[in-house]
Amino acid sequence: MAVSIIDGTLEAVVLKRIRGKTRIYQSMSFRLRDGSPKSVAKAIVHEDVAALLEPGTSGRFYLYTAIDHRGMHGVRDDRGRSAFAISKVNEYAMLWTIVVGIVLIGLYLTDDKLSIWGVLCIVLGVPLYFLYRQTRAEATRQYERDGGP
Repeated sequence: MAVSIIDGTLEAVVLKRIRGKTRIYQSMSFRLRDGSPKSVAKAIVHEDVAALLEPGTSGRFYLYTAIDHRGMHGVRDDRGRSAFAISKVNEYAMLWTIVVGIVLIGLYLTDDKLSIWGVLCIVLGVPLYFLYRQTRAEATRQYERDGGP
């Protein structure tokens, strides 16, 4: 998974929907410090970070790319405000997938059978859990080590 930084000014944000504490943006447009444009599509942002995403905000924006989505996990603006938050929802979902797989295998073993669905849940859940966890850890390290613009 990858983390990156955008140094510049947020020019436009288009909110697509709100789901609990998560904001899903259709697009975000930035003007980099060197004057070039940059845009991010379909970004997922926690509400704590989204509170700082107003057009005209200048600073450093911290992005991540996970297996199936991308988003922003932190902001440090030029006025001294900062926010960091990254969701653990996908990690928890993979843990539940593993538990469901174990339960399915346990239920089928009582009838001397093996559940292919249970095996698939475990085979997919274990590596995906660790990949999501690695992305969150990278994002946290990136934000903590960087002092801002």
